[in-house]
Amino acid sequence: MSGLFARAGTTLAASCSLLVTLTLPAGTAAANWRFVPNLQLAETYSDNIALRRSGEERADFVTEISPGFTLNADGRRMDIALNYRWRGLYFTRDNEKNAVYHQLGANMSGTLINNLLYIDSSANYRQTVVAPGAAVGQGYIGGGSSLQDVFTSDVSPYLKRKFGSWGEASLRYSQSNVLYPGSSGRNSFSNSVSFRVVDQKTADRWSWSLGYITRSIDYRAAGRDSVITRQADLQVGYQLSNRLGINGQVGRDENKYPLAAGTSAPEGNFWNLGLSWQPNPRVHAAIGGGVRYYGSNWYLDLSRRGRRSTLSASYSEGMTTRRQYQREQWLDSAGRPVLDASTLQPLFILLPLDEVYLRRRAQLKISYGTRRSSTLFSLHKEWRDYQESQIAENVRGTGISWRWSPGRRASFNVGTDLILNEYSNRLTKDRRLATYVTFTRKFGRYMDASFDARNTRRRGTSSYTENLLSARLTLRW
Repeated sequence: MSGLFARAGTTLAASCSLLVTLTLPAGTAAANWRFVPNLQLAETYSDNIALRRSGEERADFVTEISPGFTLNADGRRMDIALNYRWRGLYFTRDNEKNAVYHQLGANMSGTLINNLLYIDSSANYRQTVVAPGAAVGQGYIGGGSSLQDVFTSDVSPYLKRKFGSWGEASLRYSQSNVLYPGSSGRNSFSNSVSFRVVDQKTADRWSWSLGYITRSIDYRAAGRDSVITRQADLQVGYQLSNRLGINGQVGRDENKYPLAAGTSAPEGNFWNLGLSWQPNPRVHAAIGGGVRYYGSNWYLDLSRRGRRSTLSASYSEGMTTRRQYQREQWLDSAGRPVLDASTLQPLFILLPLDEVYLRRRAQLKISYGTRRSSTLFSLHKEWRDYQESQIAENVRGTGISWRWSPGRRASFNVGTDLILNEYSNRLTKDRRLATYVTFTRKFGRYMDASFDARNTRRRGTSSYTENLLSARLTLRW
């Protein structure tokens, strides 16, 4: 185990121990604890288990045995949520591919000193695809050769104090780690300190907040330069009426990260101005724009909720990293990395390159529901401008799904997703099409069964086709 890995683990353990030491004596006695063990049994058939190109396919059956448990505690001073699963995969033909995966998700929030000192912490252990061009199936079985364990953790103690009726101040320290056991060259560690004062006068038309944040991301294990970001800002809002408001922000960015030669320093003053409109509780719209050191900066957030339908449209711009993308991934009940939390569909995209990039994303979602069915359509486009390599990547995607529930205990899902990646330094486009059919049946409170049929087609940097059938039984006690 590398020194950096050990240092991060020690820091996390010490932080969690401090939290437990301070909160358990006062919080656990009155907490409501719930422990639910469970077991998943599944049999899966794939006609291209290694995701090889045409002519090299190899079929196999995979048996899965996955015991796990959930642990929740709700208390006056502490909340805990923990989910763990041990996944054992056993291949009929290729026994050397037999594997065991551990998947953990844990969150804890606590009050250390009433009305003053609090703490948030989380830890996740799961599998992910780390190579941007790797073969990506609709689950961890077909993409096993491209998967790698990743451990992420966050510990964030903070002070929060109200000052009469005029404002509230908070001071937060955060440490986060993204660690790859067995591949320390990808490890990263982040520390940040933020301070913000927020107006609390709810009866006043004016609102304001003042803040500062500094963050560093350390890639020393990989011999890479650190990423440092600093931002100070003042936000002011004015409510013109009950339905219409105006808001603005001014501040300064001072950043340091790897750039292409001849590129201007990533720093400068910024501003933006926006409008917020809510004519009724079902409709909300916010639009605005301004200037940052990388150019113009626009945003849009539109939502409408009807009796049977919903519509949402959004557009955003900002600098980010692949590290942040990895920290935000989570898993569905079958252990597949999830791309879209609203559809709960598996991750089926290529990872961004591992550097700072400007991310611009436009997205549209439309849903329509009846008493027994619901339909969801989504469309998105994302532009990624990488700051060091100067590569431009365009990601376009669309999907449609239909869910039908003939009864209280049964549901039927069918859908398809298409994603297209284009790179400025490649002539070949990467296209992935996924189609799925899922049937789920509940047998009382303690047993569920599901059947999946999935087809994956990819053309581009890695071309393959896979048909996958899976039957799954979930037991709870």
